[in-house]
Order: sequence, then structure tokens, then C-alpha cells
Amino acid sequence: MSASRLSVVMPMYNAARFVEAAIDSILAQTMGDFIFYIVDDGSTDASGDIAARKAATDRRIRLIRQSNQGIVASMNRMLGLVETPFVARMDADDISLPDRFALQLAHFDRTPTLGALGGQYVEIDNGGRRRSGHFRQPVGCDDVRAELELRPAVANPTVMFRTDALRKAGLYRPAFGYCEDYDLFLRLSEIADIDNLPDTLLLYRRSPEQMSVANNAQQTEQAAYARLAHLVRKTGAADPFRDMARLPPLADLDALLKKPGIGRMVETDIIAARRYAVASMADSEFVDYCKRLASGVRLEAATRTVVRCLVNRRVDRAFRLASSLVAGVFV
Repeated sequence: MSASRLSVVMPMYNAARFVEAAIDSILAQTMGDFIFYIVDDGSTDASGDIAARKAATDRRIRLIRQSNQGIVASMNRMLGLVETPFVARMDADDISLPDRFALQLAHFDRTPTLGALGGQYVEIDNGGRRRSGHFRQPVGCDDVRAELELRPAVANPTVMFRTDALRKAGLYRPAFGYCEDYDLFLRLSEIADIDNLPDTLLLYRRSPEQMSVANNAQQTEQAAYARLAHLVRKTGAADPFRDMARLPPLADLDALLKKPGIGRMVETDIIAARRYAVASMADSEFVDYCKRLASGVRLEAATRTVVRCLVNRRVDRAFRLASSLVAGVFV
């Protein structure tokens, strides 16, 4: 058993450009008594060598190298090694601010019902420059819980978990590989409190190469499935996706849950969540989006979605979207 109170887990894949700064920001924490697990998930660049060089000079680092298995397998492998009462999440392209761990541990000590704690962040670009705009995470357990019912409410790389609560919730699930954090937070919210500090804890790098940016459509769809599973569990029924390696198609949901209309309900949730991206989504995604609307899926604030396309000078999309909405009325 480790004498430390905290472990840090950081998955890494082809992050050579940023990983040294990420590691340095952890090693420079004012609360420096921790074990730092890093999984190199089959990187083909110099990420593994950079991490190995850091590990050779700091005994807190435990570097694990493996063939590429994805973020869920990498995270669960590290979490299986954790022996400390708390575990903090870190991404290989972000920068934790120096007081992050000290602030989070102090809040955990004051709040025994807390299962997870995130905080505020500032977005930076690939050059480390602060991006314009600011989005604050909700503060207060009730506000976080309410927000989670609709969308993610904790920035994943800012989070620290109480290890026992994390394991009770069931760790990360392979079927939710594009929104593994949101699925976990929903399950955790059913057994423990979740909160965010008002303090800024992290510089969060936002770039087109990020999985959350490149795979937004899959992330949105899986998030809708996660909300469905959450609603089902809240009724006392078993999780419909428990032990599944892959989520079923929408067409199978009615039969799986033995209730008509479930598939259409989830599809409506997906369409609503994607409405802000209609002007920027890939052509193939937009075609599929319009097909769903033409099939009769209802979209709230449909007029504003068409206007959003016009504002972004996508007149072609505005026309196609409007036509699909009209066709859907007559289905």
C-alpha cells in the first residue's frame, strides 16, 4: 500500500509536441506527494521516449508502454494499479496549474460525500495562446447534478476522484469510447456527489486534432445513449448496456428495452444536441442529419437552426435544412 494519498493517471498517444509541458506541470504541483502513472498507448512519435526520460529523473513517475488499445483500456489499466484514496485525471496535451492538487484535496477533506471534483479551465491553442471566450463549469453539487442530466458538467482533465467511489461506479466502459467520461460521471452521480471548484485548475488545449473535436458526431450519439441508460437506472431497472462491448443501433432500442418509441426518443435527443453544429459539420454528417429530419424527427428551435446556417453564410445548407423540416411535418 502506498503512503501517498494521491495517484495521477495520464493516457498518452502521439503527444510528443505537448507531453513534456504536461508532465512538468504535474511534477511542479505544490502538493507533490503522489504517484504518477502514464500509459504510452502505442505512440508512433517520440512521446514514449520523452516520458521515459522524465521517468528516469523522477521516481514518482510509473511509465507503462503498450500496443495501441484506446483510452478506455489505458485508463482502466492505470486505475487497476491505484492504491491511493484519491486519483486525479490528466491529459497529455494540457497544463495543470500549480495549486490544482492542493485545492482539490482540501475540498475533499471538507466534503466526505464527494465522489468527484473538477474545476474551471482556460482554453489555449496549440501555441499556448489563450483563446477568446470563456465557459464556466457549474459550481455546487445540485447545479452539477442538474447539468449532468442534459450534458457534461465536469471538464474531464480537471477531475479528481475518490477512488472507492470511482470503483463502485464501475470505471470506464468500452462501449462508450467517445464519451467515456460523461457515461462515468452519470453513473457516479447516482452514488455520490460531484462538484466543481470555482478556481481555475487547468490550461485546456483545444485543437482540431482532438478526439472530442474530430469525433463530435459519435460523441453526441453516445452521450444520448448514456443519458438513456441513466434514466433507466434511475427507475431501478438494470442498465440496458451493461457488459456490452458495442452499443446497439437505434433501430434495436425499442426491442432491447421492450418499449416502443425509445429509439425515436434517443434520435430526437441526438438531433437536438447536434443543431449547433449544422453549419460546420462534415457534408456526410449534414446529409444524414437532414435525412433524419425528413423522416419525422422533431427539432426544437428549428427556425433558429436555419438562421444559424444563414448567419454562417451556408445558404445551401439553410435551404436543404428547411426542405427537410417541411418534409418531416408530413411523415
